[in-house]
Amino acid sequence: MRLLLFLSSTICLFPLAFAPLSLAQTSPYPANATFFTGDPPSLVTAGTRDSDVNWPESRYYFTFNVPTTSGTSLGKVTITPEANPEVISFMLNKTEAFQGTQNQRGAKLALGFITQDPQSQSIVITLAKPVPPGTTFTIVLQTVQNPSLAGTYLFRVQAFPSGPEPVGFDLGVGRFTFYQRF
Repeated sequence: MRLLLFLSSTICLFPLAFAPLSLAQTSPYPANATFFTGDPPSLVTAGTRDSDVNWPESRYYFTFNVPTTSGTSLGKVTITPEANPEVISFMLNKTEAFQGTQNQRGAKLALGFITQDPQSQSIVITLAKPVPPGTTFTIVLQTVQNPSLAGTYLFRVQAFPSGPEPVGFDLGVGRFTFYQRF
């Protein structure tokens, strides 16, 4: 019985001797990755004044807040359509950004590169100057036209800090509902 107990405890403890080697993990981020520190930014609101289907050149407003207690400036934003009923086409050259909200516009913010991935339809908006903590700002995307199918459309929003190898922070989804008026 003692031999059996010795063997079973040896067999059970044997893998633990090698645990540090097998449990060691490498970070999935580069050594010089930049993260948001302090309080992260938030998506305050997302909306449009034009909620009718097929409305031409509608503007979609995404308002963000970078809290004063955030230790890092915001460098870029991605807006990615979820599995929506229809693909919405945007006129990226008409994208704009400004301090403040949709109803209280402040100073215009200069934009850097704006790109859209043809596969995922994800739009990447890089700001020419990082948005510092203590700033509320809005990004406006202009459509070719609203979708022709009524329904709710979701856009996943991520914010990225300024700096080398930025790691995105998921801000949730912006929700737009379009109606067929009779």
